[in-house]
Formats: sequence, C-alpha cells, structure tokens
Amino acid sequence: MSAPPVDRAPLSAECTLALRPGYRGLHRECRQTRDVPLPHGRGLLLQRRCGCGCHGKG
Repeated sequence: MSAPPVDRAPLSAECTLALRPGYRGLHRECRQTRDVPLPHGRGLLLQRRCGCGCHGKG
C-alpha cells in the first residue's frame, strides 16, 4: 500500500533554487510565507504560500 498524496503548494522560485548546491541561503529570501487572497475574490488566491518545509506550518 502506498501513502496518500500530500496536497502541498508548489515551491517559490527562491526555494526551488535553494535546493541546488551553493544556493541554500536563498530560503531566507522567500516572501511567499502565507496565502494572499484576491480582494473581493471570495476565497480565490492571488498567490499561494510556498510549499517548502523550511517555512514550517502556518
């Protein structure tokens, strides 16, 4: 039996690059630490939070 898929947001550009050797410090530059709702969008998101585990839960 396999584990169920995890619904995780995609990584930001900074966290994607931080996975490469020599760029680990870019995790600090990520600004997508929370969801940004679309004004008057009734739950639609303008920008999703980064799915990187370095941001913790929240």
